[in-house]
Amino acid sequence: MELKNEFWLNEAHRVAKLGIFIYDIKKDIWTSSEILDELAEIKGGYVKNNKGWLNTVHPSQRAEMESYANEIIKTGKDFDKEYRIVCKNDEIERWVVGKGKVYLDEYGIPEKLVGTIQDVSELKKSEKKYKKLYEEFQQKQVLLMSLINSIPDLIFYKDINGAYLGCNKAFEAFAGIEEKDIIGHTDLDIFDKEVATAFRTMDSRMMQQGQPLTNEEWAKYPDGNCVLLESLKTPYYDPQGNVLGLIGVSRDITERIKKEELQKNIEEERRRVNELKEYDKIKTDFFINISHELRTPVNVIFSAIQMEELMLKDYLGEIVPKDKYVKMMKQNCYRLIRLINNLIDITKIDHDYFQINEINHDIISLIEDVTLSVAEYIENKGISITFDTDVEEKIITCDPEMIERIILNLLSNAVKFTSRGGNINIKIEDNIRDICIRVKDTGRGIPENKLNSIFERFVQVDKSLTRTHEGSGIGLSIVKALIELHGGTISVTSQEGQGTEFIINIPCKLVESEAYAESACSTEIGKSCIEKINIEFSDIYN
Repeated sequence: MELKNEFWLNEAHRVAKLGIFIYDIKKDIWTSSEILDELAEIKGGYVKNNKGWLNTVHPSQRAEMESYANEIIKTGKDFDKEYRIVCKNDEIERWVVGKGKVYLDEYGIPEKLVGTIQDVSELKKSEKKYKKLYEEFQQKQVLLMSLINSIPDLIFYKDINGAYLGCNKAFEAFAGIEEKDIIGHTDLDIFDKEVATAFRTMDSRMMQQGQPLTNEEWAKYPDGNCVLLESLKTPYYDPQGNVLGLIGVSRDITERIKKEELQKNIEEERRRVNELKEYDKIKTDFFINISHELRTPVNVIFSAIQMEELMLKDYLGEIVPKDKYVKMMKQNCYRLIRLINNLIDITKIDHDYFQINEINHDIISLIEDVTLSVAEYIENKGISITFDTDVEEKIITCDPEMIERIILNLLSNAVKFTSRGGNINIKIEDNIRDICIRVKDTGRGIPENKLNSIFERFVQVDKSLTRTHEGSGIGLSIVKALIELHGGTISVTSQEGQGTEFIINIPCKLVESEAYAESACSTEIGKSCIEKINIEFSDIYN
């Protein structure tokens, strides 16, 4: 029975890889069980003394264990140490745990050290494995927290009672306190009652439904900034499916809502613009139709007046009395023709139908001829007119008829707003790359608040009932459009009571394979040029 007990005891030691030793301190000799010899890879003839034991310890710990053993023998403390032992295969690490007790002789001197040595290599390997896994887990946890903290959304999680278990940096900024002061507290501890109640109501609804819940709510930061938060709260569970708490993500959607509202306003404005464009198209079509409809009866009336003049001339001979009523009718016919032409032209310009006939032409002589053609008329108004140029000839690409129309319109405006005794000056400057044309008068000037809108349609400087001229307010807008068709620019400077100056710049370019053309308005004024002058100056009363 004792043999059987000893057998099973040894078997248990073998299974547990547990060896037994007795060290005689005085004799410096130790005995060991068979299991211990196997663990320490000790064979017959091995010297079992203190030095022999140290040789079983791995060199990396030998000095440490020698010092430890000496301290145990000296002080009589219990032996309890984990250390590495020598292995034939250096690639394999063998670890043991030694536990022992020092026994004293009758004089109180350490006599024997009795204990066990157990192989814990597998446990050590598992510890290393779990330590490595734990370190990897910690690294991933740090990475995850860094990622969560870098997210601008508010992220938080609570237990089933509503106490916070953690949050990210964005939520810290929202709450105005650090995470360590948030954990363990509820909404009522952190936020004002109104906000906390709204948060807890949503939490309760989500817990009751057991499903994710989305809600939009206004919230205020510690600095007083109010934001609209879109919050998603979802429950999280234990392995058995019981709700443990909730995870929440809140996103600031204030800017998104503003952008959506802005987009709605843009869409509404676009719809209104499209409607206005449609109305404008209808209005334009109406102007086109009515302009063409008016042109025919005006031409018929004008032809009838001319026929009446011829008949009077035939009847009375060369001496025909000046009929102020006939003259008045002719002037108003010219005014109607000018208005109709302007309406048709501005419509063509709007729809890109208006084309200019560019040729190479001497712009100096062209403008000089136009100036001379109206000089007598202007001087009869008691206004002096001068023409000046720093170059005698300059051939550029232009449409002579349109240039005539531009200059006549500007001179007509100058006459309208210049009183008797005033002066109008036309000056041309050659800037090499462009020609600068200046039309300056000493008239009443343009109010400062009208300068920016002078080239807009239907803008009139003088709207009084006592004005001495008429106008539709589209002449200058057509002038600007015609100059831009030439690739040029027009600007204006003015001072009330001092006069106005229009400055035109037209680029100097030439049309290839085009011969130089003579001016259409020469010093010997032709019938067509007189007709143009009558039309452009028809808004001025005698």
